[in-house]
Amino acid sequence: MSPALMQAMIEQARWVATDAAFDELCASARDATMVALDTEFERTDTFYPKLALVQFCIGEQIVLVDPLAISDPTPLRELLADAGTRKVLHACSEDVEVLASWCGARPASLFDTQIAAAFCGSRYGIGYRDLVADAFAVTLDKDETRSNWLQRPLSPAQMRYAALDVALLLPLACRQIEQLEACGRLGWLEEECGRLVLEVLDRPGPEQAWRNVKRASSLESRGLAALMALAAWREELARSLDRPRGWLVKDEHLLQIASELPADLRDLDGQGVPPAVIRRWGDELQDIIDRTRELSPSELPHPLPPPMTRADGERLKQFRKRAQHHARDLGLAEELLARKRLLEPLFAPAAVLDDCPDALKGWRWEILGPEIEGLLNEVPQ
Repeated sequence: MSPALMQAMIEQARWVATDAAFDELCASARDATMVALDTEFERTDTFYPKLALVQFCIGEQIVLVDPLAISDPTPLRELLADAGTRKVLHACSEDVEVLASWCGARPASLFDTQIAAAFCGSRYGIGYRDLVADAFAVTLDKDETRSNWLQRPLSPAQMRYAALDVALLLPLACRQIEQLEACGRLGWLEEECGRLVLEVLDRPGPEQAWRNVKRASSLESRGLAALMALAAWREELARSLDRPRGWLVKDEHLLQIASELPADLRDLDGQGVPPAVIRRWGDELQDIIDRTRELSPSELPHPLPPPMTRADGERLKQFRKRAQHHARDLGLAEELLARKRLLEPLFAPAAVLDDCPDALKGWRWEILGPEIEGLLNEVPQ
């Protein structure tokens, strides 16, 4: 794309702020084989992100949609669910989440240019600006990254920044599709994008919130039962109040309460748990503590397995090296194939094939399957 064409697209970007125009836009997008999308949102003091802007690029037309003025988001939900139109985004996990929150969307035919870049050999997690600079020798502005996107009217600088974020997505995706088709990896990319949607939208409910609290493995059975109940309570409260979890009770305070299980929560006042937490949530927290203290041994969860041993850590390190070697041979970003988080479950105590994470199946299994089978059939010395 020439600089002159890109500048013309930006200058002619259209603003949509009525339901009728929005409906027409989404219908037009569904007629296209491929559409570029991006979002701007705020999430500083809420649990759920606040959608502030949706950017479209269809062909050579950029459209900026004001979701604050749209009363019916159904047309976008239908567009995103339409498998006949490829939706091109970059690093889209947060976009998928905020769009789902706004219109209940579950995107089909998603194409993430950041993931595609990793399949094409670029570094893992490359940013849009670096990717555009590498592909088109174009330097994009960064000045509005942290601006207030909920203000109206948006400034000219914000409008330009928002338009630039989608102006080059389609030509970038076209290049990547050619590369992926040439090496037979387009199906891999589509599989990975489908899995990303599942991971973002099918996250466990409040009863699993404790898994995100660091150092949970330090607790014995009763403390772990308390943490499970406390984290579920906080998750439900954060959702109902639409406030960040840490604004209510921080992880370290949940862990302290679960570890000590005081007969009177006020005993922890000044001992780490903030007085404001005890004043506001003390009765509810104390009720959870008391109920946990009354659980019979048979009602308690098993303690979590201890951290990985040094020997298992060394086995993981060696396995990652082999996976990284495969990635280099294939011209993939190493982290795409061999992220530590992906491989760690294989080294859990008594791990078996049924424990193999879904993310290691599919295209990754084509590369690592025989080695994973061999690993899980090993008898550690």
